[in-house]
Amino acid sequence: MLLGSTAMGFGIWSMHFIGMLAYHLPVNIHYHPGWLAISILLPVLAAYAAFRMMARNLASNLSMAIGSFWLCVAIAGMHYSGMAAIRMPYEQRYDWLLVAASIVIAFAVSFAALKLSHANQRKGRAPGQGAKMLLSLLLGAGIAGMHYTAMAAVSFAGTEAEAAHARETAERMQAGNALLAVIIGGSMLFILALVMASQILDKRLALRIAASNQRRYDSIFEHHPDMVCLYDPSGRILRANPAAERIMGYAASELPSRFHTEMVNPGEFEQLKACFLAALRGESGTVEVTVRHKEGHLLHLSCTMVPWVENGRVQDIYTISKDITGSVKTERELLAAKRDAEEALRVKSDFLAVMSHEIRTPLNGVIGMSAILLETELSEEQREFVQVIHGSGALLLSTINDVLDYSKLEAGKMQLSIAPFSLNGLVRDTAMLFQTQCKQKGLALACVIDEGLPDAVLGDEQRICQVLINLVGNAVKFTAKGAIELAVQPADLETAEACRRVRFEVRDTGIGIPDEELAHLFQPFYQAKNGRAKRHEGTGLGLAICKDLIDMMGGTIAVTSTVGEGTRFVFELPLAAAAFKGSDA
Repeated sequence: MLLGSTAMGFGIWSMHFIGMLAYHLPVNIHYHPGWLAISILLPVLAAYAAFRMMARNLASNLSMAIGSFWLCVAIAGMHYSGMAAIRMPYEQRYDWLLVAASIVIAFAVSFAALKLSHANQRKGRAPGQGAKMLLSLLLGAGIAGMHYTAMAAVSFAGTEAEAAHARETAERMQAGNALLAVIIGGSMLFILALVMASQILDKRLALRIAASNQRRYDSIFEHHPDMVCLYDPSGRILRANPAAERIMGYAASELPSRFHTEMVNPGEFEQLKACFLAALRGESGTVEVTVRHKEGHLLHLSCTMVPWVENGRVQDIYTISKDITGSVKTERELLAAKRDAEEALRVKSDFLAVMSHEIRTPLNGVIGMSAILLETELSEEQREFVQVIHGSGALLLSTINDVLDYSKLEAGKMQLSIAPFSLNGLVRDTAMLFQTQCKQKGLALACVIDEGLPDAVLGDEQRICQVLINLVGNAVKFTAKGAIELAVQPADLETAEACRRVRFEVRDTGIGIPDEELAHLFQPFYQAKNGRAKRHEGTGLGLAICKDLIDMMGGTIAVTSTVGEGTRFVFELPLAAAAFKGSDA
């Protein structure tokens, strides 16, 4: 960049003074050393600033304008500082319109040159000989146009006595012009030397960069942990890295003589061929293939094909193949384990269905006969024994039903039966089931139904009843004194016509649940650690079944509780208003 700036600065300076040689004045002319030095340094520094701007950023018109400004400074600044260096008997006078025109010419041509340079950079390639020639012509025209416009802007004024020395001055000018010509000639030789030095340095730098890139490429190629191969467009391996020998078992000298199709499973050849043809069209792709190791066993490879494009054509194709044999084996083992687990789950579900049926049949007989026996005349001791039999049978039946329901939910075999039903009837029938237990424990059982709710709604009555029975049953079980309330109302206080979600609340004044237990309450087989609740322990499936059923019906459930004050379960379900068959609604 420094050499280019120096060459361009001296080129502008030489053009100016060669132009001045063509401008004859019949007076003695000499140059001020200070201004002459400034006229040399100024274009060099301005050109360097312009090149720095071009090297950093030319993406916007503003950055181009700044770069053009510095080139304009290099051209115009050199000219006018060179003119200021002239010492003669005549006074220099300028037409400022032509001065402004010279500066505009320098700026406009510089901007056009930078625009053309940026257009070549945006295409991602180095400018060709034609573009370089056009850039040179633009900058040359800008320098010459600015120079001669500026010379047209200057005029000289002097006395007749001064003009009388024209011949003597002209003779002295020959020596001065000769000296100036020597200086300019030396400058041109200096510029030529700079250009040659720049070319040599550029070539050395390009060679150094190419060697560095080659070493970097070779290092990546040789030390890549996956198999990397280079193919020609016909599909023959040209080069392979050491990982290929480690993965495939073939020596590096053996692989280049083989076609890739010779090692691939025939059933996957068409898939591999399609990916290879896509790479020949310049499209990268990945394909999984099975190849045979040199020792005979199969390998699974994930092969990525990347085209190497040069001068708009695909010259070669690189493939990066990762050995995924272990992953494929693990995946197959997981699929087999999944199938085994699903089969075991199916067998378990079938077993539970059969066993629950076989157990419930005699158990219903035990419960039924014990209920009949309780209606006969029995002694107090006998009645107590029969009640234990009846209660134990009912508890066992409830446990079997919970296990069977949870098994169906886990296997995804639980089916919903959506039909219109009476919401008021469901809630009141559920409350009636616990009236006797509440009276025996001295508990008040309240049932509150919002009058704005429609009576006929669409949903699975049996599953909603199952959830309510479980929640109210738990409330009765864990409440020793106080009251239990079952409330039903629209969610978010919606009107009856727009009601789509119904909120069910079961509140009690029982022993409550500690905060650390609430997060685990709906997990299967989980039981609260509350010491006063241990005598009520069951299977731990009731609340887990409730949550799964509510999730199936598109609802949500939550619980809040305070130890010693009570618990509140809230669940919401989408229940659209419906009409019973035969009604006018």
